[in-house]
This record gives sequence, structure tokens and C-alpha cells, in this order.
Amino acid sequence: MDESPYSIDLLTKVHDRRSFTSGNEVLDKYLKEIARQDTTRDVATVFVATKRSAPRTICGYYTLSTGSIPYLELTDDVRRIMPRYKLLPAIWLGRLAVAKDYQGRGLGETLLYDAFLRSLASPIAWAFLIVDAKEDAIGFYTRYGFEACPDTKTRLFMQKQDINKICEIIRD
Repeated sequence: MDESPYSIDLLTKVHDRRSFTSGNEVLDKYLKEIARQDTTRDVATVFVATKRSAPRTICGYYTLSTGSIPYLELTDDVRRIMPRYKLLPAIWLGRLAVAKDYQGRGLGETLLYDAFLRSLASPIAWAFLIVDAKEDAIGFYTRYGFEACPDTKTRLFMQKQDINKICEIIRD
């Protein structure tokens, strides 16, 4: 198996945040101006993909944090198998962006799978991975099995058991 040309690590001061451009002003501004503060304040953990040959240049990034999803926001099928707690434990995939020069090369998928694997490695209990997707990213997430919450257009969720299945296939 070929080694990935990317390394995915925690965001540090070494990484060049200023030159990152994904084409989405909100996602770019977050990385440039807010990401390090969120990391310092333990609000989100920011992971960056860099080329192994250029470890300062950020090719893409994503964030993870803990959270919850209201029981009533789940689909009927999922509610049937979940305990009827008002809130169920979740991990939030808060942001995911790929720099313009790396879009269309599978890096978004690589970042998503990395988020799956890191989430599964957590010893903290969680039942769902949730994302509040940008309108133009909904198709990306649904291709990987995320489902829309019934009362929202952009809040999507995926059950941990489904992520486990995907990761078993990746590992094989």
C-alpha cells in the first residue's frame, strides 16, 4: 500500500495558516483567525493535513469537539434503537475544508476518514458524529452515509456503528 503524501496532525504554531485559501471565506477566516484560540480554550481540536514534502503548508483541515444531539432531531428509525434521553452523546465535526490547490484529489475524503478513525479511538462514549454542513457540502457528506436530521436541511448525523463498519473496510 502506498504511503499517503499527506500527514494529518494537530494544528501548531509551525503551520502557515495565513496562506490557506479554500474558496469559502467563513472556513478560511476560521483557520486564519479563530482556530488557534479554539484549540487553546479547548473548544475544538483542529487537525491539519500537510504535504510530507512541505510540512508548514496546510492543504486541508477539520475540527472535532464533543457535543450532543437531541433525541427528537433523529430519524424515526434511529430513535427506535436509541434510549429516550433528551440528549444523546455525539462528536461534532465542526469544520472541514480543503485548499483550492488540493480540491478534487480525494483529500476531503482522507480528512473525513481521519476524523472517523480519531473519533473511534476516543475512550469517551458517543453514539453519533454530527456535522452542520454548508449547503454545497451536503452531497459530500451524504455520499459517505450521513443522514439529514428531519427538521433541518443542513444538520447531518451518522451513527457510530456505521462509522465502525466503514473503518473496518478501510483497514482491510
